[in-house]
Amino acid sequence: MITRYDFFRTKYGEELLIDLISLGDLEKYIRLSPVQRLTYYDITVIADGKGTFNIDNHEHDLKQGSVFFSSPGQIRKWNTDKVPQGYVLIFEEEFLCTFFNDTQFVQNLACFNSYDSPPVLQLDYNDFHQLISLLQNIKNEISSFKNYDKHILRALLYQILILLNRRFISAYPSSRKKPINRYVKSFIRLVDTNHHQYRTVDYYAQHLHITSGHLNSLVKDYFGISAKKYILNRNILEAKRMLQYTHMGIEEIAYRLNYENANYFIRAFRDHTDVTPLHFRNQTNP
Repeated sequence: MITRYDFFRTKYGEELLIDLISLGDLEKYIRLSPVQRLTYYDITVIADGKGTFNIDNHEHDLKQGSVFFSSPGQIRKWNTDKVPQGYVLIFEEEFLCTFFNDTQFVQNLACFNSYDSPPVLQLDYNDFHQLISLLQNIKNEISSFKNYDKHILRALLYQILILLNRRFISAYPSSRKKPINRYVKSFIRLVDTNHHQYRTVDYYAQHLHITSGHLNSLVKDYFGISAKKYILNRNILEAKRMLQYTHMGIEEIAYRLNYENANYFIRAFRDHTDVTPLHFRNQTNP
């Protein structure tokens, strides 16, 4: 079962769209529902631990200095006998983007938006302790939070994101992206919302008020694949999530993803992954 968590906006009385939580304080939630879907951005920092952590089929060891990045909608799964030590820094995009002139700041961060690199970074000793120091500053600011103090928290969050994004790009040079085009950004959001119903490029091009050819050129320039391929990739990703993290039958998954019948879904999944949905489920849930 996938448990969805929304941001607790008024946890501190006044609305505050950033929070820092000790992993130990989340133990009951991790035990209750190790498979989670968040509606906000999350940076999980491991100080000590054993086991693995999975984000959308990327599985990595839990060890000191590991930093995991998850974006809204991604599926996370804890595989550990003991909840690790560390911190979780969470925030809503609007916490930064309603203040900065660059409304696409978070969207342009490679650590949250790299499609070819794993969503994890291993920090060295110095970077890890610099990060812990910045997190402690955030903790101190939140503990004495007043509504007019948000700018200090924004500055600290900005500093952390820049530090981690630089290290991420250094670790994964191919993750460096050019600034995202506004049409591509809108396309991504539309596909996230509608891929289960609409899989034609024409549908998205019409909603963006551009031609299918123009949309395809923009998507290919940014991602290196066609718009049609991007839509299918997103659709198959959701299918993988359902296969791996739920007990839904193949027919129900096909229905939820708007395939004419299970056979069409099986064929599309196999063409994309070279395995059947059932084989994928058995592989990922031995």
